[in-house]
Amino acid sequence: MKKLRRLFLAILIHSALSGSPALAASAGDNTHTILIGFAGPLAWPLAQSGQYGVQLAIDEANRAGYSMNGRKMVFKLLAMDDKADVAVAGFIAKSMVAAGVAGVIGHWLSAPTNVAAPIYAAAGVPQISSSAAAPEFTQQGYATSFRAVGSSEDAAIAIAEFATQELKSKRIAIIDDTTAFGARMAELFAEQFRSPNQVVVRSTVSNKTSDFNAVLTQFTGGEVDLIFFGGYLRRSEDLVRARQRLRVPAKLFLTGSVVNPIFLSMIQGAGDGLFASAPGKPYEEHPQFKALEKNFSVKFRTAISVYTVSSYDACNTLIAAIKKANSLEPHRIVEELHKIRHKGLLGTVAFDANGNLQNPAFTVYRIQDQRWVPVKTYDVRRKSCSPDTGTGVGTAACDGN
Repeated sequence: MKKLRRLFLAILIHSALSGSPALAASAGDNTHTILIGFAGPLAWPLAQSGQYGVQLAIDEANRAGYSMNGRKMVFKLLAMDDKADVAVAGFIAKSMVAAGVAGVIGHWLSAPTNVAAPIYAAAGVPQISSSAAAPEFTQQGYATSFRAVGSSEDAAIAIAEFATQELKSKRIAIIDDTTAFGARMAELFAEQFRSPNQVVVRSTVSNKTSDFNAVLTQFTGGEVDLIFFGGYLRRSEDLVRARQRLRVPAKLFLTGSVVNPIFLSMIQGAGDGLFASAPGKPYEEHPQFKALEKNFSVKFRTAISVYTVSSYDACNTLIAAIKKANSLEPHRIVEELHKIRHKGLLGTVAFDANGNLQNPAFTVYRIQDQRWVPVKTYDVRRKSCSPDTGTGVGTAACDGN
């Protein structure tokens, strides 16, 4: 089995590199061919939408016709599939480095992103995640690690503020799907409440099962006001369907991966009383969005998700850093990323010393008329927040608008 696994990984890496533009002959002495990597589970619809966002940013940069030291810059995408597997992610990261990428957008999930980070750091290659939310990614101390969206901790602050002040929730149940992301998200959310009486139930379900009956049956009589679920897309769908089937009256709050048309088609009208948060400000309100949406739908014939936009913003930020560096030396690009302020569709992309987004925003959405509608946006600035606003939330989100 181990030999077969190694053989599979070798074939995977060889296939990606053999088609790499970095290994092809140069188009001429007057051209810089610049590889930008994208890593994630490419078969997943959301990850695919992120890949498309990167490709759109690259296409726009190539149409703009940037140059470096008198030579035209041609950006090309190298997309590699890490299968959402930490073992594969390490090989993918090494392959990206070997291919000579100028930077990587990814990986997609938190655990593969964390595993890949030291490999990119050793090579000095900048890594910007547009989706991995676990705080640990930027706590490893690598100058090459950046996050273009807020962390799980930032999200937990905003969600707790909304649950307490807007939904007036007094009895909260917290469930997670035992994944690294789901369990950490649930833990961080629970930490926001000073009063132990607010969180009345803390449960887990296996990420390998769709059965929520046992955990939800205890809430059919209105024992809780709000159910918060930390988990991925597929288990979120199962939870929504089970809640409808059992007629659980409590409101349900899910995490950001569900705020997309894909999820709406999955639950097929079972979204009454459903809320979720997603990173950034409502991108539909950005002046450039309609043009972006039109170009995206023509080229890819699918719907945009918030992670399409975060990946688009991350790639544009990397390209802006390359332009400012006026160099393909990795350390020069990393230096510029630490100084950059790029106006993206989800908000301004600027990083703190650890590579976190300086002023992360999160928007709470609800399902209304079979679509996600923004309800409230929070700018999460923890350092300027009062430690207790009197709401029972331990760390408040500030400057909500």
